[in-house]
Amino acid sequence: MSVLNKDKTRKTCRPLASLTFSACFLGVLSLCLSPLGPFQSLSKQARTKLGSEVFLENDPVQLKGKRLGLVINHTSQLPDGSSLVQAILKSGANVRAIFTPEHGFRGDIEQGKSVEDSYFKKIKIFSLYGKTRRPTAGQIQDIDAFIYDIQDVGTRFYTYITTLKYVIEAASAYGKSVYVLDRPNPIGGLIVEGPCLRSQFESFIGAFPIPLRYGLTAGELAQMMVGEKWVQNPADLQVIRMKNWKREYFWKDTGLTWTPPSPNMPTPEAAILFPGTGLLGALKINHGLGTSHPFQQVGAPFLDPELIRRRVQGGQEFGVEMEPTTFTPRSLPGIVLHPPYENKVCQGLRICIRQPEKCLSVRLTLALIRALKEIYPDRVSPLAEPLNLHFGSDLLLHYLEEKVSFSQLMIEMGQDEQLFKKKSVKYFLYK
Repeated sequence: MSVLNKDKTRKTCRPLASLTFSACFLGVLSLCLSPLGPFQSLSKQARTKLGSEVFLENDPVQLKGKRLGLVINHTSQLPDGSSLVQAILKSGANVRAIFTPEHGFRGDIEQGKSVEDSYFKKIKIFSLYGKTRRPTAGQIQDIDAFIYDIQDVGTRFYTYITTLKYVIEAASAYGKSVYVLDRPNPIGGLIVEGPCLRSQFESFIGAFPIPLRYGLTAGELAQMMVGEKWVQNPADLQVIRMKNWKREYFWKDTGLTWTPPSPNMPTPEAAILFPGTGLLGALKINHGLGTSHPFQQVGAPFLDPELIRRRVQGGQEFGVEMEPTTFTPRSLPGIVLHPPYENKVCQGLRICIRQPEKCLSVRLTLALIRALKEIYPDRVSPLAEPLNLHFGSDLLLHYLEEKVSFSQLMIEMGQDEQLFKKKSVKYFLYK
């Protein structure tokens, strides 16, 4: 049994669910500082009904007699905790294959580790993060339609959405249909942050030109892939919409139980911070990996947390509090094997979200990077390739190399955000 190291903080962050905060984003921020408009007040709503629930209730007649391939993992659950595959089998449907993304069918394989094929009962599970990352002709010859139901986190460099793209492309190539059972974007549908991916940095962790934080559900994004021709010869795509989900909702507003989509995404708060703090690994800063708070704390052996904290004014502008902390990253099999500064004591900051509607996590992280660059100019040594692949452009690298100013970085990023927002709105399925 792995034992997580105990992190030492001066104060303990209260759980987000226990907080009371304003649901209204006051003020209009400049283009460089804000990618969203004012938030509306949230009134009590019924629990969000997942696309999978709607799908099972309606029992689509067009799938009668069809041979199905399920693209699922451990998050493919109904609100009562039962699995989608069990529910579909119980309905008498003909499930011929299962396809799983990174982290495997049970979601317990660490980032980047190859996943082998396996079986669920007598149904073959094909890994799309092993020998192949695309469904092959042999794998799908006995199916008529894909059903995709995987919980995403709303960040471009989270690989489940690339798997969705590859499934749509395979369906197109071999004349199959795709049904996306929609799920909430846990970090909301209003905030858009980061540059759009440049074509020279396309990879499995970024396969189409969207910002770091794109503000769409998986169903909306699938429609955008087809509508913007990011997939060639698009397949027959059907999105099964949710009920009772609104764009301003964060996960806490859905009434649903959080199932960690991957080993290092234990909480919805980690997902909110991930589009930003997930960049820090390429700057040789530990971003909570190997600890009990991945993406919610940052540090390194050489950091003076108070200096950083003062430069970012405690994070109050971004609806967070940053608390000095000390932690020691450990190897955690099944979660992360070799985190940055493994077994070394790190000084850093724990980030506590107080107002999620103000938590522009990419901008918060860029403010942290700016402070690091100013205080430790000889210590900030970016790994160019992973930084560019994650950020989606070389703009951040150019800032760190003093080829562009911080203000120019923010202006160009803001322009990308505004263009994407105008383009994506026509694919909205929810208000």
